[in-house]
Amino acid sequence: MNGMTWLGSSQGLFGLHDSDRHCGSYLSVEDAAEVLGVPCSALDGLPREEQGGVAVVSETVLRRELQSRRITSPHQPKIGGASRSLDELVVMRLAQIALPGCSVEPQVPFGRKHVDIRVEWHGVPKLVEFVGPSRFIVSLGRTPSSPLARKQEVEDHFGYECVIWPYWIQRCTSNVTAMFDSTVTGLASVWSTTAHFGDFVYQRSADLILAVSNRFNAVRSDGLGYMYGSEHTDKPVHPIIAAIKRGEQGRERLVPKGPAQPIEFWLPKALG
Repeated sequence: MNGMTWLGSSQGLFGLHDSDRHCGSYLSVEDAAEVLGVPCSALDGLPREEQGGVAVVSETVLRRELQSRRITSPHQPKIGGASRSLDELVVMRLAQIALPGCSVEPQVPFGRKHVDIRVEWHGVPKLVEFVGPSRFIVSLGRTPSSPLARKQEVEDHFGYECVIWPYWIQRCTSNVTAMFDSTVTGLASVWSTTAHFGDFVYQRSADLILAVSNRFNAVRSDGLGYMYGSEHTDKPVHPIIAAIKRGEQGRERLVPKGPAQPIEFWLPKALG
C-alpha cells in the first residue's frame, strides 16, 4: 500500500504460499527472504517478533530496510528514477507461484513514466498499477487524479490491459489468477489501514470502487463489507468495527460518495 501515513498498527501474518487464507502485516523470515530474493541470513539483525512460534518481520521494517538499501537484494529499490514498493515485490513472487512459466517485468517504462509490473502468461500480457490511498484521498494538500485516467493513459500507450490493483484488494494468488481467468473469485481485505471509502474525494467514488474491485471478481452478492472481517481470510478484524460500535467513529466512514447500493452493501455484517 502506497503511503506510510495510511498504515495503522501492524497486524496479522501473511502467508506467501497460502496467501488466499492468510494476509496481514507480518511476514515470516523465510517468506520475507523469498520475496526479497535473499537468503534468510541477509535478514539477521532486523527487529523480529514471534507469532505462533514463528519468527516474523513487519512490513514497516522491510520497507524501511529495502528503501535504505541496508538489505542487499537483487530487487533494487529503484529502477531509473522509479521507486519500487514492497507490494510490487510480493505480487511479483505471487505471480511466479500462481502462474507457472509466466514472465514478470518490474517498472516498465513509457515515456518518462513507469508502470509497476508487466506479467505475461500463455502469451497474454497484463500491466499492473498498484494504487494506494493517496490516489483516492486528498494528501499533502494535493487532490488526486482518478486511477481510471491513469489506466486509460497506460492502455493507450501499450495497446493492452492495465489492471488497477487498489490497496483493499488482497495480495494473494486468487487475485493474481483472476487477472487472467474471469472464472476465479478474488478477495478484498483490509486489517489496519486508516483510509476508508468514506474519505474518498470523487463524487462517484462508489462506481470507481466497484469498477476496480469487479475486475478481480472481489464483490460478493451482499457487497464489500466482508473485507473488514475474517470470515473469508485468516486475519485480524479491522479495528474500525469496534470503534464504530463504541461510537468513536460513524458508519459513514465506510460508505463512499454516490452509492446506488443500500448502506448495508458497504458495511460488515457486524454493523449491518
